[in-house]
Amino acid sequence: MAGLWARLHGRRSPPPDAARITGDVFSDAAIAREDLEPAARPPPPALSARYVGSSPEAAKARQQKRSDGEFESCLDADVLDLDALRALAWNGVPRRRRARVWRCLLKCEGGRRDERQAAATARRAAFNEAVAAALHDVPSSERTPEDAVMLRQILVDAPRTCPGSPLFAHDRVQALVVNVLYVWAVRHPLSGYVQGMNDLLAVFLLVLVDEVSDEADASAIPDDVLDDVAADAYACLNGVLESLDDHYVHRQPGLERTINEVDGLLRRVDADLHKHLDDVGVLLLQVTFRWINCLLVRELPMRCAIRLWDTCLAEERGFRTFFPYICTAFLCHFSETLKTKPTEDVHLFLTSLPTAHWSADEVETLLSEAYILSTLFGSAPAHLAHEPDGITPCGGFL
Repeated sequence: MAGLWARLHGRRSPPPDAARITGDVFSDAAIAREDLEPAARPPPPALSARYVGSSPEAAKARQQKRSDGEFESCLDADVLDLDALRALAWNGVPRRRRARVWRCLLKCEGGRRDERQAAATARRAAFNEAVAAALHDVPSSERTPEDAVMLRQILVDAPRTCPGSPLFAHDRVQALVVNVLYVWAVRHPLSGYVQGMNDLLAVFLLVLVDEVSDEADASAIPDDVLDDVAADAYACLNGVLESLDDHYVHRQPGLERTINEVDGLLRRVDADLHKHLDDVGVLLLQVTFRWINCLLVRELPMRCAIRLWDTCLAEERGFRTFFPYICTAFLCHFSETLKTKPTEDVHLFLTSLPTAHWSADEVETLLSEAYILSTLFGSAPAHLAHEPDGITPCGGFL
């Protein structure tokens, strides 16, 4: 992604007035030659013993300890300072704090410390009642044909969620996935269940289970604890999906808007890549639909997706406002490779991106590049308007 800076040409300072230059740089700058001689300097102070022989790993551990303390102070305050928590979470959340921080960022937990436990109890009781009302108390014969089809699709998708993960291979977790997704769908009839929502739920379940158990085996988690995880997962999923409410309704206008934003950004950040995709007949709809629909969960290793979500949740409505910049930076990361490939190879490459070995370093770089784009274009949306070239990123399909 280093090439992004090269594509964002900054302004250069004007050259100095040639008439004012005498040819003697010392006299022009009023600097005496002897001032440039190195002066005797006192020896540097001795380093504290705690820093002698310090490695990058030790420095990182100290930084993580400081960061964890800041999160603890913020979370344990009598009244939560949400802005301060957002600022902390933008740069990543410590693993042991992540579940609680995410609940706070999504406003699933109360802002006052003395109200949080009562609010959590009420939230979890309400979810259990909703599951009973939507599933347990409704005979199959009384479900509408639309609800029956939707439930059948959820039952098909639940075992496919997070393949290879021992947690999601457990029957209890698959039942939890069905409960959460079906309750959410019947409560939001304008969108219902859309494939890909199970991937979003998987991220929350992994984070929330990690808070209550060190084991990946769900059989080691008591039933009441797993029920609480399900209720919290529902609340978190609802927080994200409600911020993307127009992504999943008829004709998906929110998704089309995000694709248009990515298209406008790409035109200005990497016009050569934009032209190459047009030349080989690749629409941004084909490239970014799954990225936006599943919020990059399928394109990144789960550990990287979770770190990415730290920042998106820290941003106010980040999956709506900041995510287009992430998608653009993500596409630009592979720019040089894509520009050398013909049509068939572009499609194949984009459906199987080489991110399996990505680590936190790549995600941090991606987020940094996205932040640069947001500062350049976030306050000037008119710059992202399409040029009248007759090409649309969706090809008229949406």
